[in-house]
Amino acid sequence: MHVVILGAGLAGLSAAHALTRAGVKVTLLEKQHEVGGMASSWQVGPYWLDHGPHRFHTRDEELIAHFYEILDDEVVIRERRSRIYLLGKFFDYPLVTSNVLSNLPLRILARAILDYLWIRVTQWFRPIPDTNFENWVKKRFGNTLFLLFFGTYTAKAWRMPTSQISADWAAQRISQASLWDAVVKTLFPPKNGEVRSLVRQFWYPKLGGIGQLSRKYAEKIRRQGGEIWLDTPVERIEVRDGRAVRVHCLRDGRPVALACDQVISTIPLPRMLETLDPPISAEARAAIGRLAYIGIVFVYLEVLRPSVIPDHWVYLPQPELTIHRITEFKNFSDTSAPGDRTVVCCEITCRPGDERWRLTLAEAARIAEADLIRIGVVSAGECRGLDISKLPYAYPVYDLEYRENLEALREASAHVKNLATTGRQGLYRYNNMDHSIAMGRAFAAELLRGDAEQGSRASAAIGSKSEYFG
Repeated sequence: MHVVILGAGLAGLSAAHALTRAGVKVTLLEKQHEVGGMASSWQVGPYWLDHGPHRFHTRDEELIAHFYEILDDEVVIRERRSRIYLLGKFFDYPLVTSNVLSNLPLRILARAILDYLWIRVTQWFRPIPDTNFENWVKKRFGNTLFLLFFGTYTAKAWRMPTSQISADWAAQRISQASLWDAVVKTLFPPKNGEVRSLVRQFWYPKLGGIGQLSRKYAEKIRRQGGEIWLDTPVERIEVRDGRAVRVHCLRDGRPVALACDQVISTIPLPRMLETLDPPISAEARAAIGRLAYIGIVFVYLEVLRPSVIPDHWVYLPQPELTIHRITEFKNFSDTSAPGDRTVVCCEITCRPGDERWRLTLAEAARIAEADLIRIGVVSAGECRGLDISKLPYAYPVYDLEYRENLEALREASAHVKNLATTGRQGLYRYNNMDHSIAMGRAFAAELLRGDAEQGSRASAAIGSKSEYFG
């Protein structure tokens, strides 16, 4: 059996690792010059840079052991710290009731409590339907807390009104079901660990940024006999009688056709479907046009001091600031930067191709430095632009019609019996690192048992519940 895997992100790498370990012939195709996808890292001078914050966290003991195995036990353990900068103060995130009560001005706190009580009463007579993100949050927290902690940041990061965002995003991104739920779980933390947001501990590679995980995967895949072709874009998937028979790609600028028994795609679902030959239906092509992505411009500032923030990352919801999140990699691993200097990664969301997407390093660095000065974490003259990176497929856009359009694409891919889509990009789903790794491993396990269809179901079930992913 020859398995061709499209995309060398964590889902593709974990599937390739499991299959090659079992002796299966695997060819992994990646259009970039390095493995890892969003979970890649690169070195600029003495600094290791990631695409924003990445942390591996799970309660699956077997998955934790696998993480250690791939990294040859070169792992550090950290206690998560993330906050929101708001009203000139830092608020713990996920929200901690005592912290919110002590930081919010009394006037705003009183309004928040009254709003919450009012929404609870009105729910008895006129329930608010969970038809969009805005309704979902207001229904559970009231209007004041919605605007402060949820609505403003989400509208800024997604660059669209929160009333046009699906409630699915709220169900995955907000850990507590209501303000009362937040109070109860702060005072009496659940012992059975059903809330992911309460997982404070996470794991991270000791060396080489988060991309060390992907590089170690690649090293072991090659050692087990698998092939990884970098700088190799997929041009066409040839389908005959409902099965993928060949994957056509460009390697070193020359066309190559790979005969295949199974294809596992972890590249963006719309892009994969556009390569199918014969082409998908006009209806499916129209659905592709209606699915959107948020892109991110990552600008990296070198700062001439040992540390800038004590946090792993900080959210910046204020609309007057351009950047929406900052990350300091030294807080993930001491080896990410020298002792006397550090790097702050600043994220700017955009739609691929817009004016933000076209920012140069110098332009983006000026914007980021001005925002950091404005919130008081750096002083003028301390920073210089170090690097810039752009990801066009950072977040799938959960708009109000995304489910219907996604279902049309799933149906289009289901017509090819030996083609499976999985991972964050393959499923058009926002999920975490542990989910992506588990998805690839789950599909590989079922394929080795001879049941690729069950493999697709098993991998799609991972991370599909409404649970906090932050």
